[in-house]
Amino acid sequence: MKKLYKNIRNIICMLMLTALLLPFSSCNDELTTGSSTAISEDLVYENTNGLNKVLRAAYKNLLFGELTYGGQEAGAYVGIPGFNLYYDITSADIMATKNYGMSPEDCYQFATVRTNASNYADKIWRMMYLVINQANTVLDYVEAAAGTQETKEILTGQAKAMRGICYFHLIMNYQQTYAIAKNKRGVILRTSMINQPQELGFSTVEEVYTQIVKDLIEAKTHLANFTRAEKWEINVDVVSGHLARVYQVMNNWQGALAEASALYSKYNTLMTQAEWCGGHCNIEVPEIIWAVINDEQYNNWENTQFAYWHNQDPSYGEGMTDGPIYNYLALLVDQKYVDLFDNTDYRGTKCTKTWNEGDTVLNHVTDADEKGVMFWHRTRAQAAWKDKWAYNKFKYYGDDGIGSKGQRNLADYSIMRSSEMLLIKAEAEAQLNNSAALATLQTLQTARNATLTTTTAKNELLEAIYVERRKELLGEGVTGMYDLVRLQKDLVRHEATAANPAGHFPWGLTNLDKISDNVAKMPSNDYRYFCQIPQLEFANNTAISLSDQNPPRGSGN
Repeated sequence: MKKLYKNIRNIICMLMLTALLLPFSSCNDELTTGSSTAISEDLVYENTNGLNKVLRAAYKNLLFGELTYGGQEAGAYVGIPGFNLYYDITSADIMATKNYGMSPEDCYQFATVRTNASNYADKIWRMMYLVINQANTVLDYVEAAAGTQETKEILTGQAKAMRGICYFHLIMNYQQTYAIAKNKRGVILRTSMINQPQELGFSTVEEVYTQIVKDLIEAKTHLANFTRAEKWEINVDVVSGHLARVYQVMNNWQGALAEASALYSKYNTLMTQAEWCGGHCNIEVPEIIWAVINDEQYNNWENTQFAYWHNQDPSYGEGMTDGPIYNYLALLVDQKYVDLFDNTDYRGTKCTKTWNEGDTVLNHVTDADEKGVMFWHRTRAQAAWKDKWAYNKFKYYGDDGIGSKGQRNLADYSIMRSSEMLLIKAEAEAQLNNSAALATLQTLQTARNATLTTTTAKNELLEAIYVERRKELLGEGVTGMYDLVRLQKDLVRHEATAANPAGHFPWGLTNLDKISDNVAKMPSNDYRYFCQIPQLEFANNTAISLSDQNPPRGSGN
């Protein structure tokens, strides 16, 4: 196999980082390969200070995305925040306008470029393997490096956690879900840069999940005595949250229950109404377990939820640069999503005012109308959008908090909350026929002023939990594709009609399977969900064969 690594200048720049998550502004040569071995094996790190710089570079790539693969055209791929958009926009609940286009629109449409081997399919692969290779570098050299044992434990724990997290994202995106695909081709399981051959074949899905669980369990042990300074750092709580997710996908309900219960007990102060409805940009609330911190030096550019949701106040206007931050005017929610909420649930408050040609201007929705609700109509928008529902969940007014025009989008961003753990706990209890499941679900519903579920019938209770996940967690990366695939549920979208003007745009149904004139679906196992293995990996790795490639669509064998 050709040893095609990063340009040596890039490697040196990476290793010379002296500030946390320092951008690669002076190291902008292109990568020469997308291979899963794209890091030099020849650089030996002699002390924990040097390894810490590698770990910090890995954090940057995990949380902000590698700049070579980022940019505005790839907003659904820039680190974990991008993935939270990538997974959820493939749902029945979110729709994307054609105002901005690029990767969010492609994901919404299930466009072929999203999963094709020669297009976007390489972005997740390259980004995750870059972090894996950086983590493996730390793990290869940490024991022999000069430094305290305490520092080595922290480095080891965080590196193993990162590797486990990255393999979890890889296996979810490049193969069908664990429950039906344990014995199928997975991804390339590289756990060392120096102790494995350069050319490796694919591991099975089950083997990949076994490694993920092993990495995360061992990470918890290594991080047992680590106290983090900031919420972006991976500590034992972040690892437990990921273990709960992994066990959930694996249908290991005892494991999911244990991890989610333990973590929720530590973060059991749920958001207040003011916090939940306050735009989700304050990461200091007690419920938040893991978060990305954006500032002028370290940030996701404009590629966060806050710049995609079309919810800037009407007084700013309807242009991308009219509001307090740059806004792509891209994302709205479907009518059927709004209909999930009952009248007492503060997450579902809405302004129903609409506007038609010939109405007085006084009929337009104003700032006062929409600031106190979660859903509202952009009555001043172009005709194709004005009847759709804007959603205020992710709303940010700039650094000064008062909406001065033209600021950078530097909102901090939650990427794991304890309400998710509460819902995993409820799902696990229901699956295990544990009578506590209903009370667990009601705990969240009570906190949100929602009508309480009362059924104890297992299937009905589970369905209520799944609906509650959509209501609570939309836009946080664990609904949409994440839930539909693991739960083996068909995606069903309803196109807008005269009777349902807030339904989906027609391009949201084009690449799905038609059911009727205005309804389309896609099965949970269809390869339109999953990326193909990038062409460069086949070109650079003779241990794998094109016969292992995912089909572009269909359920496969």
